[in-house]
Amino acid sequence: MPPKFTQTDETVLRGPQRTEFDFSDFDHSAIPLEGEQWPVVIIGSSMVGMTLGILLGYWGIESVALDRHPSTATHPRAALFLLRTMEIFRQLGLEEDMVRASKSNFDLDAGMLLVERLIGGKVIARMQEADPEQTAKITPCKRIWLTQNMFEPLLRSGAHRFGAKQVFSTRVVHYDEHDDGVIVVVQDLATGKYSKYKTQYLVACDGNRSPTRRKEAIEWTGPGTFGNNISINFRADLADYLGSRAVHGVTYVINKDISGGFRLEDGGKSGFLIVTRLRDRHDFEPNSVTEQDARDAFFAASGIEEDVTLDIDYVSYWSVAALNCSQYSSPRGRVFLAGDAAHIMPPTGGMGGNTGIQDAYNLAWKLAYVLKGLADVSLLKTYTIERQPAAESIMQQAFSRLVNRVLEDKSIVHDEELPDDVCELGYCYRNGAFDYSNVVDKGTSKPWNNPHKPNAVAGARLPHIELVDHTRNDKVISSHDLVRVNFVLLTADPFSPWLPAAAAQAVTVDAFELSQSSDAIADPGGQFKKLCSMDHGEAILVRPDGLIAWRGKASSAGHSETLAAVLSKVLGART
Repeated sequence: MPPKFTQTDETVLRGPQRTEFDFSDFDHSAIPLEGEQWPVVIIGSSMVGMTLGILLGYWGIESVALDRHPSTATHPRAALFLLRTMEIFRQLGLEEDMVRASKSNFDLDAGMLLVERLIGGKVIARMQEADPEQTAKITPCKRIWLTQNMFEPLLRSGAHRFGAKQVFSTRVVHYDEHDDGVIVVVQDLATGKYSKYKTQYLVACDGNRSPTRRKEAIEWTGPGTFGNNISINFRADLADYLGSRAVHGVTYVINKDISGGFRLEDGGKSGFLIVTRLRDRHDFEPNSVTEQDARDAFFAASGIEEDVTLDIDYVSYWSVAALNCSQYSSPRGRVFLAGDAAHIMPPTGGMGGNTGIQDAYNLAWKLAYVLKGLADVSLLKTYTIERQPAAESIMQQAFSRLVNRVLEDKSIVHDEELPDDVCELGYCYRNGAFDYSNVVDKGTSKPWNNPHKPNAVAGARLPHIELVDHTRNDKVISSHDLVRVNFVLLTADPFSPWLPAAAAQAVTVDAFELSQSSDAIADPGGQFKKLCSMDHGEAILVRPDGLIAWRGKASSAGHSETLAAVLSKVLGART
């Protein structure tokens, strides 16, 4: 028997029927502090919160993620995991499992379609189709299609490896921020019992209706909201109808009756249909769609004219929005926002969750270095400095894709749509935990860097370069594989004085000579010197998150002192 038709209101951002939880004054004086403490407490254990916990564990920091839901996601929300996200999971050693799961359902290079109807409709446009040869020149990874209800159990399994703890059916009901930490009060939703913990830092990955954001009175900026859409989750065996369209992760549909898009699963036997317009209806208020409406939408979008067994499981309502927070942390600096709590993006381009994972990546290593005493607490201020404008730029790109691909009003003002590779790999940080002292027009003052013609300057992502690891039977690796948990110094010169300088630092710096003749990590094609525009005597310092922190110029002496000063500038006073 199919489940009873239901309607959910999980992500509506505005309107009288939304439901929200807010923190309130809470007398917790009678609740004793628990003996078990974590340096970092995370509110929310969905995609971003769980990834943050894993990243913290990767850098040696214990954490707990508290989530009000009974388990990981059961609804297929996220779908596309972009190149930079996959590079992060490669660093964590999780990439192979995710790729394997994706290949069982999708063609990793297929991209997305815009058609008149799912079945038999004319193809209007093709988007985000990968050219495997060109992609391999700029990254060791591929984009993958994987629904969140498939992805999160994989991630949860990986979390055990890194000691990242998750507790479900638990709600954070109150927190107090102090100069020496944060008091967090939680409620077990199954028993009603309250517990109290003290943590050094609290990170809110609590979604687009984040009560943490409201408590901290952090404001939104951006284009705004654009009406309520619906997602229709269904089961119908379309496998015999789809043909080659079965491999596409998303298929947008636009015709006189409907605008929206399909996200299929199980080889075309189930999925969901997003609807932005159904005939003359453009804004769907909660509980306004009947089961018959949902069926009409399915047939208008699919193009199926003959009978097919269709079960509508449920309809969910959500608002299309493009918004970004002005700050990503509290004034005292012990409470942070990440993911949808910090920014909301239209689903076009699949950038929202991916941007949240990059938030976690940026914040995790900084928290680890501060908690270990390797960096000054001022390093944490660079989280907002770096990520807020980065998310703003990415949000504007997602909005441009919304206008170009979905909205029928093309007169809406929006940024020029940049190529996908640029959006995913090319953001260049112009402020933050970097040393720009030797940047002399080798880089760019613009926020975007073309990964096919990289500018290897401070603030940019380290370019992908194929190398040969002679210490592992001549295995072909990526330059990204050299970035593990520490800072990394790279030079193309044999016997470079920067190599012993790296070894002399108080903070661990992994150093590599990437010359053509190196007997350890070799660059047979000389691509490192070429792509990074390396002159003799120069070196590049890379942060633990794979971004270039500094370019070192040739000098006759003082290499150790120079590198120490750079690390001090990047990390703060404690180096």
